[in-house]
Amino acid sequence: MDGKYNELELLFIERALELHGERVCDLLHEQISRKKLIKSSDLLDSIRFTVGKYGIDPLLLISFISYGRAIEIAWHKKSNNSQSFAKPNTNVMLWGVYANRKKFRKKDTKWYAKTAYGSVNRLIAVLASDFTDAERKHLKQILEIRHESKG
Repeated sequence: MDGKYNELELLFIERALELHGERVCDLLHEQISRKKLIKSSDLLDSIRFTVGKYGIDPLLLISFISYGRAIEIAWHKKSNNSQSFAKPNTNVMLWGVYANRKKFRKKDTKWYAKTAYGSVNRLIAVLASDFTDAERKHLKQILEIRHESKG
């Protein structure tokens, strides 16, 4: 089955995707820590990447446990059930006054999109400009070593 890339180009793309996957995972760890989105370390421990194939084309998958992300993002929110069973605040009901109301800052939940999708331009730049003659020579040596070890 012939693809649009030869073996040398596929190796270059796979290596670029591996480097990009490591970079994105590091950026996600950094963003989560900087924004203090950590209630437990489940989400940090689950961030992983894999470089695989979709048919014959290389593919980068970045994954983490989805329930962990939901827990980390929404850990500060009160449930609607607990609010409906709480005793009513008479000052608010009678006077419309919010006495001693604690203001809290809403958590930034855009950390994933900004980090993951914001780094795509860098990946495109690497794929477009880093396939130089020196890189080709290096990749040819790697392929020769692979073929020698197989045969």
